[in-house]
Amino acid sequence: MSTRPSLALAFWLAAAPVGPAAAQLAPVSAPAAAPADARRSALIARVHLKVVHPDQVRRALAQAAVAQGGHATRLTDQGLSVKVPPAALGEYLRAMGDHGHVLTKTLERQDLTETIADLEGRLRSKGEIFTQLRAFFDQSNLQATLDIERNMTQIVHEMESIKGQLRVERDRARWALVEIDFSFTPRDRLVYVDSPFEWLNTVDLPRFLSEFEAEE
Repeated sequence: MSTRPSLALAFWLAAAPVGPAAAQLAPVSAPAAAPADARRSALIARVHLKVVHPDQVRRALAQAAVAQGGHATRLTDQGLSVKVPPAALGEYLRAMGDHGHVLTKTLERQDLTETIADLEGRLRSKGEIFTQLRAFFDQSNLQATLDIERNMTQIVHEMESIKGQLRVERDRARWALVEIDFSFTPRDRLVYVDSPFEWLNTVDLPRFLSEFEAEE
């Protein structure tokens, strides 16, 4: 039976420190509460906008987000979602009235400070346990090595999961999300098709109809 670690585990083994000191790391202490000006929040603005030309407004609002250093994340017939830097959120919302009539507007703030600190603490703790196991990996017999490898592989999976959650929460704190829904009256469009009567294909139909209506 081979004791070669899996590919994912081998990558982590190559990056992990070794040595007696690595096995004696102190446990991670609970993070101290962040000061008020260092807290991390997710800002979510929701706007219901009445517009006349939704296509033009959608393009204009998406371009305005880019001009503020942000980007669009959703573009549909009914509206769009954009992300902008939190510092630019107020200006972006104020300019909304230039593109239509604001029917409703709400702003929600979610404090992510403790969530992010907890994830960072869990990641450090898992990393320290991994390092301790790594220190014993090359010094154990076959059975112990297999047990250590199983534990290390599980820790690698848990650390990757925590890293994914951290990326999501940090991204939420980095950007302010603006969800914009349009209210508009769809306009009917004339659809022209070729007629089997050739003379009808050469008639200026809109002008003909307008003249006909004028005579009534």
